[in-house]
Amino acid sequence: MNKRFTTVSILIVILVMLSAACSLGKKTSSLLGEEYRSDIGGFSINKITGYNFDDSIGIVNMTAPEGTNETGPGVMVMGGLMEQELTNDDLLDTMKSQASTIEVGKAKKTKVDGVNGLLADLSGNYNGVEIKGKLFVAMYTPKQEFVMLALAPEEQWKDMEPAFEELLKSVSFFEATSSAETIVETNESNESSEPIDVEPQLIRQWASSAVAESEYSPTDWSASQATGAPDVDSCGDNGYAWASSSSSGTDSIELKYDIPVSPTEISIYQSFNPSQVIEVDIVDLNGEAWIAWTGEPETVENCPDLMTITLELDEPLYIDRVVIYIDQSVLQTGYNEIDAVELVGYTMEGQASTSSNVEPNNSNVVEEPAIPVDEGLPAPTNYSGWMADSVYQGWINIILNETNVKDLDKIMTIKGTKSTDSWKPRPDHADTYIYEMGPKDMRAFISVTTDGIVYKKNLSQFTYPDDFELSTVTRATYEELDAIYQRDYVIPYSVMANILKSPGLLVEQYYRLDDEKTVSIYDWRAPNGDRINGFFIDGLLTGMAGLSFIPAE
Repeated sequence: MNKRFTTVSILIVILVMLSAACSLGKKTSSLLGEEYRSDIGGFSINKITGYNFDDSIGIVNMTAPEGTNETGPGVMVMGGLMEQELTNDDLLDTMKSQASTIEVGKAKKTKVDGVNGLLADLSGNYNGVEIKGKLFVAMYTPKQEFVMLALAPEEQWKDMEPAFEELLKSVSFFEATSSAETIVETNESNESSEPIDVEPQLIRQWASSAVAESEYSPTDWSASQATGAPDVDSCGDNGYAWASSSSSGTDSIELKYDIPVSPTEISIYQSFNPSQVIEVDIVDLNGEAWIAWTGEPETVENCPDLMTITLELDEPLYIDRVVIYIDQSVLQTGYNEIDAVELVGYTMEGQASTSSNVEPNNSNVVEEPAIPVDEGLPAPTNYSGWMADSVYQGWINIILNETNVKDLDKIMTIKGTKSTDSWKPRPDHADTYIYEMGPKDMRAFISVTTDGIVYKKNLSQFTYPDDFELSTVTRATYEELDAIYQRDYVIPYSVMANILKSPGLLVEQYYRLDDEKTVSIYDWRAPNGDRINGFFIDGLLTGMAGLSFIPAE
């Protein structure tokens, strides 16, 4: 999603933005007002008469004064485009993995507005209050998600449940727009806008759609997996790249780009058994194909491998498609998987580069990051105020897969209490210990295994010390970080912390059993409440969850 509010980072928002009416009524009820359409979210839903209503980048909240942020009663609705394809089960698993205090029950298949989804019960305990709720998730398309969540104190859920069911009936789905598309439509509809002359620009863009002669499956390894920026960061068989139906024959894939250009460069990112490409064609706006490169399969040492074709045309030829032919019968090394294909070229005169798949190209000048990046620098340790005191320093020094439960109080320098929650988020979960951290409403939750070893820790969400405010947290700094991310597809934690001149607030850290990696979530906060959020896997910000700028409410 263009605003980088991905599923993981948005989930951090939705678990605290929960206050709404307990009695919403049916779609035709007088309690429901006009229909509201969220173009970015890709859904419409009826407003609740008399209640506060807010839609922020595809996240809808309807608020009643009797609700509380932590326990409800409340309803939240979220939708929008994603960078990677997911199934309903994938989306539900993502929600489960990020719910630190809420248990997600067994899901059942449920259809809303003709779209198949999953409906599950929610339960949990927040500061002694037993909570119940429901969660509905659906992928309207493989890259467009929808989530509707309701929570209420247990004794109020009997009133909330029928309201949730009726509100769900009022939902309608349609194709979501990106924020960039919304801006373009707004500009086009502005009758007072003056025409703007746009000089040809050298731009880089990723494919927006793709079709293949064959594909291994319609989901994983499909042609659409070759669209967008690269998302496979290691050599190997990976469903996020395109693979043909056969590992030993010939095949082809055609990639479509949003903005026609006169090409100067084509870069093919091959993530498995590379260098079996035998021909690359470019297709002009009249549908005529031109051969840009031919060759023979040959063994290469690099994997993943970047194959770059440079074009020097005598006169402009504007294209919007690239066709890649592969021959896997020569080397017999197996599936030649293609992760992404980048097209570089000059736009036509008078054409603006507004696609979300497009980036300005400054390859005609020496490339330098907007700000100095020194990956050799250690992360800063300039903790100040409350974060320099013993409690938070103890929190930092709780080490996953190392710290023993018997040492928790000593390291934290305060006494914790054992949670009464019986939820087991993973098979070897034993207990969760709660610590009052000091700042208002801030609590630490530390989870341990049956062996007494810490495997997860997290702070209560959206609670910050009053003295944690950084002048470095600005939209401009975020854009500089985003430029590094777009260039390298990764930002080490030490680099990001040095750019923001602060180690940041460690909000959550947990160990994933499925891939044996450690996830760490850090927040950096501005005096006005804006936040820059980083989602790091083994110390590296990468993948769809990575970097977020979250404006103040």
